[in-house]
Amino acid sequence: MANTGKPSLESVTALIETVRRLRAPDGCPWDREQTHRSLRPFLIEEAYEVLDAIDRLEDEARDLANPELRDAFREELGDVLMQVVLHAQMASERGAFNFTDIAQGLNDKLIHRHPHVFGDAIAKDSSEVLVQWEKRKTEEKRKKAALASVLDGLPKGLPALQKTARVIEKVTKVGFQWPDLEGPIAKVDEEWRELRHEIEALQKEEKFQGAGREERLAKIREKVASEIGDLLFTVANVAHLLKVQPEDALRGTLGRFESRFRFVEKSLAEAGKKPEESTL
Repeated sequence: MANTGKPSLESVTALIETVRRLRAPDGCPWDREQTHRSLRPFLIEEAYEVLDAIDRLEDEARDLANPELRDAFREELGDVLMQVVLHAQMASERGAFNFTDIAQGLNDKLIHRHPHVFGDAIAKDSSEVLVQWEKRKTEEKRKKAALASVLDGLPKGLPALQKTARVIEKVTKVGFQWPDLEGPIAKVDEEWRELRHEIEALQKEEKFQGAGREERLAKIREKVASEIGDLLFTVANVAHLLKVQPEDALRGTLGRFESRFRFVEKSLAEAGKKPEESTL
């Protein structure tokens, strides 16, 4: 159900009170048992469900006018907010901080990192905004530590492909990047050749028997894995220079593959067959 009225804090206050009640001594046993650590998988799951809802918005202006898609998106965002409010309530019970502290800290951070809006700085486009954002973040980190890295602040649990894109984005902003696409594309070719070399070495070793075979195979497989990682990183860098999010690109490919594979399954079923009973 869409809310077209004026923004109100009453619903936020009511949500905070509801979560407080769930965590009360006479509240919900499940909610009372939760800890910050036990909720980790739920936060990840809810975030990905938001991504799924966003993926369904092929045309945002049109699809957000669709009650079904709009309400599904709103509901998934609410589930993520629930995680934030629940963590805030648990922290509040220990006298650490509460939801208001989170909101205030975020507001202060946004104002500080947008001097082109709330100060005298000028940003002509979004790229300049991002440069200023990273500069402010680095300044903040250096105030907290004697030695700060450009890579500070990236969550350790971030999915590898998404983290790769963020690392490339951060180092690019300090000049650690090829001047054009020629270098990265040549690097892709180089990494592919190195991967093929290790694959060929693995296939050759698999033909031999004798003492130490498994140990040698394990070492070569480690090299294969390393070369695959190098290739993926290099492709992600090409994506960055082409202004393509590798995570989104791969999610799109997965969506198309799933759709096509389901079609194959359906077609086989109509012919009275199963995938495992069919040739490629």
